[in-house]
Amino acid sequence: MTHDRILGHLAQRFAVSEENLATESLTWLLRRSAAARAAVTGLGRGIGLDLSDDLTFVGQVGSAETGQPDVVGTDSQNRERLLIEAKFAAGLTDQQPNGYLKRLPADVDGLLLFVAPDVRRATLWVELLRAIPQLADPVPAPSAVADTGTLYVKISERTTLALVGWRSLVTRVLDAVRAADESVLAQDGEQLLALTEAMDNAAFVPLRPGDLDLRTARQIAQLEGVIDDAYEHIIAASSVAERYSTKSSHGRIFYGWWVSSRKTKKRIWYGFLPRAWGRYGISPLWAQVRVGPSWSRQRLLQALSGLHEDEQPGLFDDGESFLIPLAIPDFGGQQEVVDNLRHQVHDIVVRLDAVVAPGEPPMPDEPSVDEQEDLPI
Repeated sequence: MTHDRILGHLAQRFAVSEENLATESLTWLLRRSAAARAAVTGLGRGIGLDLSDDLTFVGQVGSAETGQPDVVGTDSQNRERLLIEAKFAAGLTDQQPNGYLKRLPADVDGLLLFVAPDVRRATLWVELLRAIPQLADPVPAPSAVADTGTLYVKISERTTLALVGWRSLVTRVLDAVRAADESVLAQDGEQLLALTEAMDNAAFVPLRPGDLDLRTARQIAQLEGVIDDAYEHIIAASSVAERYSTKSSHGRIFYGWWVSSRKTKKRIWYGFLPRAWGRYGISPLWAQVRVGPSWSRQRLLQALSGLHEDEQPGLFDDGESFLIPLAIPDFGGQQEVVDNLRHQVHDIVVRLDAVVAPGEPPMPDEPSVDEQEDLPI
């Protein structure tokens, strides 16, 4: 995956500002590469603006009266010609966009460019237009869309407001740096792209008409029955798996069951796991196998690495555990779906059992204090 890089990983693991990381990284590239600067100012030319390719870029410059844009590009006469404001989840501040627009000169072309996750662009654009008095009354002014996908609207004769997606902007910069044969900076650009894609994946996704229709609601609701039926079949008929708990495992928007291997006593959770579905797609149903004192990461990888082969569902590193998507057959009836789910869980248990040598004693996970609270991590 493109977003599976160290900068994107660290941004999700630690309490840092994604906007600050992204804008500092972007400023780093702009200060060091003429090709990167030309790529960004080229967005302005794409919407009819005359911006110099050789702007000087600095970060976090401003005042209480006009706000503090994330990146400021000034020309040779020290006029602010391009202001860039990064957005992921944060809302607009009091000075956005009106305070920023006041900073741009009236006698030369100037651009205020907001950068946001693709899933937020439509709603953020409406927020921006509504915040500008001359555009919001009686209705937002018509907007244009450049060939690059940039949304833009003229605020005055020489001032333009625009909005572009993070992926589009960073890809444009990265392509320019690569074309200029700046290999080290290209690696930095790849890290920035990875960060922005990780943040795109975590961004709030606004609803569109028809997204949550009755069919979708019924399909999600019936997953509980499928998960329960598969569990009963596993307990009643499986030669390799057995009951771990008499209670289902459920919590904040997830539902499933723990089963354990008859041979090794290793536990496997399976069920409805929206966080994995939302991150990786593939399926709403997932299995989870935890790392533990008796089952190291190396041993689990030895057992489960075959899931990466062709025609297999894949294996996803989830920190202290591994996740496996469980397929739901297209056009399958209820019994077919239940049987398919049972076979997939059975296969995972068989793979775990296969790495245990004959005569080796069982290696159960450490017991939980409260089995009802022993939930997926």
